[in-house]
Amino acid sequence: MNRNTRMIWLGCLSYLLVGLSTVVFGSLLSEVLHVYGRSFGDGGQLIFAQFAGFLAGVLLVPFGLRHLGYRKILTAAFLLLLIAHTILYSQPHWSILFVSLIINGFGFGTAQTAVGTLLLESMGHRKAIVMSRLEVSFGIGALVMPILSGLFISRQSAFASFAVIAVLALMMALIWGMQSFKSAVYQDTAATDAHTEAGTAKMMELLVLLSFIFIYVGLETSVINFLPSLFAERLGLSNASAALSVSFFWTSMIAGRLLSGYIAEKTGYMRFLLAGTFGALVALCGMAAISKIIAVFAFVLMLGLFLAGIFAIAIVYASRLFPHNTRRTTSILIASGGIGGAVLPLLVGRSMDYFQPALTIWLLAGCALCMLALLLALKPNKK
Repeated sequence: MNRNTRMIWLGCLSYLLVGLSTVVFGSLLSEVLHVYGRSFGDGGQLIFAQFAGFLAGVLLVPFGLRHLGYRKILTAAFLLLLIAHTILYSQPHWSILFVSLIINGFGFGTAQTAVGTLLLESMGHRKAIVMSRLEVSFGIGALVMPILSGLFISRQSAFASFAVIAVLALMMALIWGMQSFKSAVYQDTAATDAHTEAGTAKMMELLVLLSFIFIYVGLETSVINFLPSLFAERLGLSNASAALSVSFFWTSMIAGRLLSGYIAEKTGYMRFLLAGTFGALVALCGMAAISKIIAVFAFVLMLGLFLAGIFAIAIVYASRLFPHNTRRTTSILIASGGIGGAVLPLLVGRSMDYFQPALTIWLLAGCALCMLALLLALKPNKK
């Protein structure tokens, strides 16, 4: 197995664990609040603490890589996940939960950004395919963890989910700790950043991409968190039946990510992003306009397929626009997505409180329309 193949496999395993770590607390939130006798408002504070840790980790990756390198940063990231989930498994005092979730967010934010940047820097070609594989791995983790958590909850051992992640984090820390990055392809390029990326036009393109990622992650997060509630309210489904909508969504997302890299390499990154965004807009409009259950679930599958590769391909597209600034660009794009994933769901939640479910879906369609407008604002000759 050559170096690049090994890095891809390690990257996929890392993203699988990142997916597990990202959704595990949300999967167990109701159970955790029940154990501690707390309200959903308290749970929201915990989720925000995790987001704060994630944002800090993402933004500090370029600095960390410049001074410590990939091996130390990735080893430390997974050790932090080990510490966080060991604490969570021990069912600590309520105030300690905040600390452990900040550490958890910092750990998976650092790991996600560092692994993505490593593969973007080390792969001379097929970057879209590689990034899509990472996103598939993340999606599998995000799909499996709620199922695994449900099994543990049914056995009256909900906190065992944290123990599983702690063990996997220890394994990944040991594996990354044994890697070496002596090849020139992993050298820091920050010294050339100021000279190669100057210019107002480039900055405008970066701002457009930041806005695009901000809305995309906010849209995806809103769909994941509110789709069952929207279906239960609008279609009159039971909570159990409505919850299937998220399973449909993630299944189609994973299927789409398996193919998105190959399609993007063939059609061009910009064409892929435009097609995916337009398809997502059509799917959301269909969900808002039609109330037949079978048709709405079909639109959910369609939405997942079209959204599937957008994030990964947008990151690869940005790395092509800023070829000598991959670390910093990847970091701020993921950070922008993290902020969008925290802010837009708040707006969607307020919309669900004050408006009809169909109007909330139209709000999500409006987000997709804004994404399409941002893409059209980019230079049309870029691939």
